[in-house]
Amino acid sequence: MLKKKLSYDAYTVGWLTVLSAELNASRLLLDEEHEILPPKKNSDDTNSYLLGRMGVHNVVITFPESEIHGKNPAGQMVTNLLHNFPSLRFGLLVGVGGGAPRPPNLVDPSKDIRLGDIVVSDPKCNHGGLLQYDMDKWKNEHFGIDSHLNKPPGLLLNAVQLLESDHSFERGEINRYIQKATTLSKDCQFPGQDRDKLFKACYQHVEGGEDCSSCDVKIVERRLQRDSNKPEVHYGLIASANTDMRCAERRDKLRDTWNVSCFEKEAAGLMDNFPCVVIRGICDYSDNHKNKLWQPYAAVAAAAYAKDLLRVIKAKDVTTLPPAVGLPDSEVTLADRVAELETQLKQLMSNIPRQIEFDSGKWNSPYKPPTPEVAQRIDFSKTFNSVPIVTASISAADVDRHTNFRLSVWASDVDLRGFTIHAATWGDTRLYSCVVSWTAIGN
Repeated sequence: MLKKKLSYDAYTVGWLTVLSAELNASRLLLDEEHEILPPKKNSDDTNSYLLGRMGVHNVVITFPESEIHGKNPAGQMVTNLLHNFPSLRFGLLVGVGGGAPRPPNLVDPSKDIRLGDIVVSDPKCNHGGLLQYDMDKWKNEHFGIDSHLNKPPGLLLNAVQLLESDHSFERGEINRYIQKATTLSKDCQFPGQDRDKLFKACYQHVEGGEDCSSCDVKIVERRLQRDSNKPEVHYGLIASANTDMRCAERRDKLRDTWNVSCFEKEAAGLMDNFPCVVIRGICDYSDNHKNKLWQPYAAVAAAAYAKDLLRVIKAKDVTTLPPAVGLPDSEVTLADRVAELETQLKQLMSNIPRQIEFDSGKWNSPYKPPTPEVAQRIDFSKTFNSVPIVTASISAADVDRHTNFRLSVWASDVDLRGFTIHAATWGDTRLYSCVVSWTAIGN
């Protein structure tokens, strides 16, 4: 199948992964995979990229040449990403992490943080959803908190809140996305509630193999059985450091002191300079019983939440955000600042009206049995001298009224002669026919 080839400027969402399980889970959920772009000249970029579409958003999934961990390598990864894709507005750090479970809830087991659940960074007090701590400074049961990192942009925070509301009314799409991924890959199956064991904090792992088969199952916390295998989403602070949290006592102290819900190792290097939300599927309990059994499923759960989050964000709203092109202050040179100013000047000049020409029209889609998407090539009434900007909107639509109204339109493959108009639904909505009004603006 021939893949689309878009430009570097076409991608507005950065999706960051580190582990191969995280990359594979993210790839399974792409709605469309695009052709890989050639490396830019004089580039020493060590990242690898996977390009595609999720819903109405063009997404660049970035991952390192080899699995890396910690703040500094992750910071370099996002610096390379922003150099190559200048139109990115925000990022999603999608992958696995260790949970910080509280004592079992003996009334509502959905309140427990369990393996396969999802934790989303949520700004609390002076923290932007992330708490950076340093394990090397842990002395006499005291730990160093190094920084209060930046909050994500309002657009992302509002989307997180809207998605939380969707889930409260069972209107989210996480479970459908998980089902799709696990159908495509048997490696991502739910391991089973019987393989989710939370050992008491005082009990140490018994060496002998990659799992806890030698550990005493009598020394586990007694928890209520859940009625469903569907993951629960928890919102809270995520603690980030350069090394793994493998000590249950220290895990609990950070949890109780700072209300931490999850531990991970990369986000601190990203949030300072790249506006993003951290999304972690829980694959262990941040103790020395840590193993990789739950990693593939937890990575799918995190990717499913990230895709569901993009579902509630409109493409036109993303472009209202400024490009996330900032570099760490220590790396900004005079040449970088001059180049950024030149880019901003070009953007301002491009918005100045100069002999604007208009072409507009309406497209009536054919009436057909319900479908999630229709598309049609549209020819301009005249040929432009330069490629115009095409905007489109729904002026009338006929959808299944028994479902939620979820419908988007956009234009692609714009050239001097015409473009392709798309109308697509998501969720359970299905399209019968629609009328789209479009306008082309150019010089």
